[in-house]
Amino acid sequence: MTTTAAVPCLNRTPRADARLRLFCFHHAGGGASFFSSWAARVPSGVDVLPVQLPGREARYREPRFQDAGELVETLARDLAPCLDEGPWAAYGHSMGALVAAALATARLRAGGRGPEALFLGAYAAPHLTPTLPLPDRYEDRELARLLVDFGGMHPQFLDREDWLRVLLPIVRDDLRVCASHSRAGLPDPDDEQARLPLAVEAFAGLDDPLVDPARVRAWERYAHDFRLTLVPGGHFFPREEPGPFFGRLNRSLARLLGEPPPVAPPAAPG
Repeated sequence: MTTTAAVPCLNRTPRADARLRLFCFHHAGGGASFFSSWAARVPSGVDVLPVQLPGREARYREPRFQDAGELVETLARDLAPCLDEGPWAAYGHSMGALVAAALATARLRAGGRGPEALFLGAYAAPHLTPTLPLPDRYEDRELARLLVDFGGMHPQFLDREDWLRVLLPIVRDDLRVCASHSRAGLPDPDDEQARLPLAVEAFAGLDDPLVDPARVRAWERYAHDFRLTLVPGGHFFPREEPGPFFGRLNRSLARLLGEPPPVAPPAAPG
């Protein structure tokens, strides 16, 4: 692939030598740093490109999105030069799964180059009753406690009012994005002809207190080629139990690269 000029939502220029670009979309309240270790965990031919949404981390001064349709429209425009250049795939975690699926749909409808595969983690299919809280349902202390309960925040920050004043507005705006999923342009799950013509692999944590695997499986109504993979861990299994998750993800990435599957490390004795 050729080297693409910098785009607003990427922290760096994509690698010119990559055989596959993996665009990664973070969870509600999160940022691109969630994927900081991924480049060292995936095949060398894959260029991991965390997508940084505005209003957090390196883009904290920029206004945040509250509407899924506006967010996807902007991402489709800003990322178009990268997506058109060569093979790409996408991974979205929690809220990021909604964003990744909507971006793939928008690209295909516009006649652009779609992803080779779509990987979705820890998010119920959007036509179901939302599992993430509604943005204004909880007071600040209640919302903070909920974030702690499913692993989205360290308990020590419950007593940091200054920190919560920064984090909670970000979380609420991201939850507004999730609540506006009907404007994201996803296929109609009741229309088999509208299903995405690509491989979709969804991941669910066996100990996820927020999202039941059966609700993740319901993504099968959005794609003709679907697989559900259950992995150890809670809502943030790529961080909590990375070994099994990356073992499965890397087998799928190797297939896209036309490489033999990676050899699993030997089991620990005993």
